Order: sequence, then structure tokens, then C-alpha cells
Amino acid sequence: MKKIKVRTISQIIILGIIVFLAFAHQQYGIEQASPIHAYCPFGALEGILTYIFSGQFIPKLYRSNFILLGIFSLLTIFFGRVFCGFFCPIGAISEWIRSLGRRMWIKKDIELPDIVDKYLRYLKYIVLFVIVYFSFRETALVFDLYDPFSAFAHLGNEFDELIFAYAVLAFVVITAFFSKGRRCRYLCPLWAFFGIIKKFNFFKLKRDNNTCISCGICRKSCPANLKIKTADQITHPDCISCMECVNDCPKNSLDIYVLGRKIKKQTFIWMVVGIFFATLSFVIFTPIRQTKPASNIVNDQWIVNVADIRGSNTLQYIIYTTKVPFEYFQKELNLPTGIDKTMKLKEIGTTYNIKNQSGVILETEDFRAAIQSYMSQ
Repeated sequence: MKKIKVRTISQIIILGIIVFLAFAHQQYGIEQASPIHAYCPFGALEGILTYIFSGQFIPKLYRSNFILLGIFSLLTIFFGRVFCGFFCPIGAISEWIRSLGRRMWIKKDIELPDIVDKYLRYLKYIVLFVIVYFSFRETALVFDLYDPFSAFAHLGNEFDELIFAYAVLAFVVITAFFSKGRRCRYLCPLWAFFGIIKKFNFFKLKRDNNTCISCGICRKSCPANLKIKTADQITHPDCISCMECVNDCPKNSLDIYVLGRKIKKQTFIWMVVGIFFATLSFVIFTPIRQTKPASNIVNDQWIVNVADIRGSNTLQYIIYTTKVPFEYFQKELNLPTGIDKTMKLKEIGTTYNIKNQSGVILETEDFRAAIQSYMSQ
């Protein structure tokens, strides 16, 4: 029986945690479970300029986003881009699908010409800066509508709202059968950010030219499709420190260095995984963790922000926080008297077959409009 790699176990654990958190949010709503965005380090990049200039978080972002980005940035400085190699759920899924593709019928990676691949890799940096700029300008998570992570975390829900994110997720899945990490290499903004951080790291991967036989197995193993067999030192920003090339090298011609000191592959892997989960465990049990606000609707001064009302909010909670009487909702939205007030807003229209004035099934936006109308009186 083939032994499961520590890296694979780490990826499975992270994916399991994300699936559990996503299910909890979908099942219990924002009032009882944190939104999935609270667990994404990229959210901190989207909201960094807003926080710097206003001291406020973009809606759906919390302190936890910045903590995660800080942890992964420090790990990148010492060990290279390990987030992408050990902890990214979308990256893990892409790798597993490519492995499945090889077992089915597509043995050889279908790749673009090297010269095209070289320049397309710069595209993700443009994507990164465009997203950060527009998130700051709009004070919103503009990438959310296109983020495959968001689609994965809401799988089977909110299809109309996240149609482009579902399309990107479908692109990731389909292309993964034929090639390695195509979306990651060319379009992922978080991949781009950690690539920039990697320029200043203490991690080195060196090739021994005396023992290397230039067999090319290293490139085949590399999820980033890097030219390893021709480099004395692998310094490419797209290297994700996954150690697959080191593991598969038939001549052990690749050596790992951290802070100028040579270390064994297993030591490196256990250090990366151990430090991350130890740090995360510490943060979880300290007051600095914040993945859920006291309310997603009102601030500390009890000022209501109608735009922040979500479909996962319950009618009961909306009535309590906004102080809009149930009778007003009955009048404006034609709600039945015996309605279950603990039901989520996004479920009310379909459950009771209630339609708005346009003849369309009642949606969360109709509740927002009714509340805004009441508050304007």
C-alpha cells in the first residue's frame, strides 16, 4: 500500500476544514456561523488599502483574514510559497484532478509553448493589482463574483449571483484534467502575491549538476511546470515549495536550504506543516481571533447598513436589529401571518411561493428595499 504524503494529508485536512466551515455557514447562516470569506487570506489583500486609509474592514472581511495572510507571508519568507503547495484547497483539487486525468487517459501534460507560457505568467500580477485597486475604489470584494473559492464554498447555492465564479471553477476543473495548475499560473492573484514575497525569502532549492542526468522527471512532477533540470538554483517565483521534484528525482540531485543551512526533505515538510498548524491552533484559542462580527447588519452605534443584509439572515433577526415591525413586512411584501420567522430571507420566497410586485419570487433584495423604505419615512 502506497504511503500517503504529509503534504497530501495537510491538503486533505485544509479541504475538510473549508468544507465543514462552508457547510456550517450555509446551514446556520451568518448569525451563527462565520462567512467563508473570513477564512481566505486573499481577502486581506483586497481590503488592505481600505483598512489603511479608513481603519474599517470591507464587508465580509475580519481580523482573521489579516492573521492568515500574515502567517502565510511569514512562512513564505522562510520556506517559500508553501501556501500554494500545502494549504490551498483549489490548488489541491487541481492537482488531484490532474492525477485522475493521468490515470484515465491523458498521460502527457498539454501545455502552451514555452514562450507563450513565459509571458502569460505575468498576467496574474496584472489581475492582482486590478483587484486590489477596484476593491479599494468600490469598498467591496470585487473578486468575489469571479473567485472559484467562493463558488466552491457555496457549491449548489447562489448560482445566479456567482455565475462567473462557477464558470471559473468549471474552467479550473476541466483544464486540470489536461494540464497542471493553468489557472493558478496565469490568473490567480494570491499566487502572484506570494510570488512577490518569495523574492525576499530564505528558502533555496539547488540542483547538483554533477549528479543530475537531465531526465526531466522534475519538470513532470512540478505542479508549476518549471524548467528545473537546466537551473543551478530554482529561484522562479512560481516555485511552490511542494518538494515533488525533490521526492521524484532518481539521483537525489536537488537539495533544500533554509537560512543557508541544508536540511532534509522530511524535516522541511514537517517544519512547514507543524509551524502552520501550531500557529493556527494558538491563534484560535486567543482573543485576537475574529471571524464573526457581533452583527453583520449594525455597527457598535447600532447604525443599520441595509446593504450588508444577507440572504442567510433570518426574518426574526432582521426585525430585531432593524426595528422594522413585522406588520410592515406583511404590508410591503405580502408575507403570510403564520410565517416561520426563523427562516432565512433567501428561503422565504420559494418556501411560501411569495412574489414581489414584478411577479418574481421574493428575494433578499426585496427585504432590503422594504427596510430602506421604512427607514426613510
